[in-house]
Amino acid sequence: MKIQAFLLVMLLGGAGLASAHVLKMPDFKDKRDGRVYKTVQIGNQRWFAENLRFNVKGSWCYDSRDYNCETYGRLYNWAMAMRLVDFYNNHSIANIDFTQKDWKTYHDACPAGWRLPANKDWVTLKRYVGRIGKSDGVGLSLKSPELWEKELRVPAGSDEFGFNALPAGVRNEYTGFMDLKSSAQFWSSSEIDNVGAIYWGLLYDSRSFDKIYASKDDGASIRCIENKVYPFREPPPPPRSKVIPQVVNVQNKAVLTIHIGDQVWMVNNLNVKVPGSYCYDDREENCERFGRLYTWEAATNITKAAKMKDVCPNGWHVPTSLDFYRLNIYLKDIDDAVGVGTNLRARETWMESDLALMGENGFGFTALASGVRDSADTVSAYSGIGTFTGFWTVNELDSSRAIVWTLPNNNDDFVMDSSLKNKAYPVRCLMNPPDIDEIYDSTSIYDKRDDNRYKTLAVGEDVWMAENLRFAAPGSFCYEDKDIRCRNYGRLYPWHVAMRLPEDFIENSLDSVSQGAVVEEHQGICPDGWHIPRQEEWMRLGQFAINKRKGLAAALKSREGWAQGDMTKNNNASGFNALPAGIRFRNDGEYTELGTSAYFWAAEGGGGSGAAYWYVVNSKDDFKNEEDFDGNAYSLRCVKNKK
Repeated sequence: MKIQAFLLVMLLGGAGLASAHVLKMPDFKDKRDGRVYKTVQIGNQRWFAENLRFNVKGSWCYDSRDYNCETYGRLYNWAMAMRLVDFYNNHSIANIDFTQKDWKTYHDACPAGWRLPANKDWVTLKRYVGRIGKSDGVGLSLKSPELWEKELRVPAGSDEFGFNALPAGVRNEYTGFMDLKSSAQFWSSSEIDNVGAIYWGLLYDSRSFDKIYASKDDGASIRCIENKVYPFREPPPPPRSKVIPQVVNVQNKAVLTIHIGDQVWMVNNLNVKVPGSYCYDDREENCERFGRLYTWEAATNITKAAKMKDVCPNGWHVPTSLDFYRLNIYLKDIDDAVGVGTNLRARETWMESDLALMGENGFGFTALASGVRDSADTVSAYSGIGTFTGFWTVNELDSSRAIVWTLPNNNDDFVMDSSLKNKAYPVRCLMNPPDIDEIYDSTSIYDKRDDNRYKTLAVGEDVWMAENLRFAAPGSFCYEDKDIRCRNYGRLYPWHVAMRLPEDFIENSLDSVSQGAVVEEHQGICPDGWHIPRQEEWMRLGQFAINKRKGLAAALKSREGWAQGDMTKNNNASGFNALPAGIRFRNDGEYTELGTSAYFWAAEGGGGSGAAYWYVVNSKDDFKNEEDFDGNAYSLRCVKNKK
């Protein structure tokens, strides 16, 4: 690649280079066997930078070969990791009183002063690495660059924090040793039930670092964490700036709402008194604080006689399960440093849990720990205040059960579940989507090839698409091959596909150019009457954004969808609505930079030079122009013909 002469840069001062993340600590010597371990500080935690090799009776070397223990550490089942008898691989430790005399000397497999991490320790690590790390995924930031099996679509680990996660594999009770060089699993001290506990895993073909519910009999690695909290050397950014709700008028009442992706939600749980609704513990003050709890019948059918669908006001509805699924996927795309549950939970009303972070309310959804009313024939009608909430959907499972999405305080996920219809949960109303004619006015364009419509933007005499093209041309892609990415971000096109030119046009194009293969208003795959933008049109767009005096890239970027960096400055003042659709590399088919960058093709290319493109990234207020010979796949905008 080479940088073109023209570069639009706001003179706002450049950002400094990020400091190195590897914060080495002194080596640690385990007095039990004399082994020495490298250690590293990550955030306010100090970790072993190697897998534990202490020989607990019954623990394994992969394939029973000693040299694998030296390289990868030993594998332990959960009882071994906890230094308990195997009885506890099939029974819960919930009833053990570790303060009693017989347990006062108890310690897990880690050395004195260190411990087997709880699930919350791993969640804290993931959150810090996700917020500070520069790699495209927490898993890449933690993996060692060596020893892992290669996967074309996933880059090698960067180990940018010095954690040095090695692919030690796992031992399954029934199938034996498996996944050496392709996976790493690390035990937590947090059990699920009699036979299950939590470990955290990395896979060779994934960028993520995920919690896994595992059998206690599995053999996995151990990383020890010190029993000490250190001051941050490189503080993480604070939780997202508090989102300011908007007040809308709903049936002559002021209602707080929040815009998340393309959905508009009420900020508060519904508090409309109807038959089949309740206040927690039958106390009115709980309705004022948490909203009412509704049976499924009350939530969905109470106004059936009036030919209204549900209990939400006109213009709003009880969400479908698909509505919550879209919310869940959107938040995962935007912020994978913490779980969706953590971003949805309010910062108050929730009791702390060793299994999950406290709520951050990162997007203003403000889910309160409202509890639930069990069916009337239970001994205690109400439970879960401070530890649980759930939201009804309109979707039935069968005659007695319906779908509910739940948020417990001991889980960082937002979980789809089912519940008896006579239980009572909160209702969170969602604004009805506008009709298509409300979304697309008379200035929009209709693509008759596939029935897509696109908003438009006037930039002086130029008329631009204000959305990325979604036309499914042969050779184009959806990010990670998922249709939902195409719907949300548009398709990704190699330059020759966008231009409808031969694949080797860039390398062998001199004759083609002279014969007029590329014309002034080159249609390519744009709709009839539209063309691929030329360099001069991109320059005019950049000047148009500068004239808005709201930043350059900030004026071009959409207000939603950008994952990291300073999102508070993204204002879309130009109306261009640049979405961070990412990129697909030609050489290995890898997808990357979703949520952090937007690339757009220009029509110029060939004749001995590369294909021109323009881009914005999350961390800078620049709008840059470069050339690409590699056939990467980028987004496409079209401009209306003037001739």
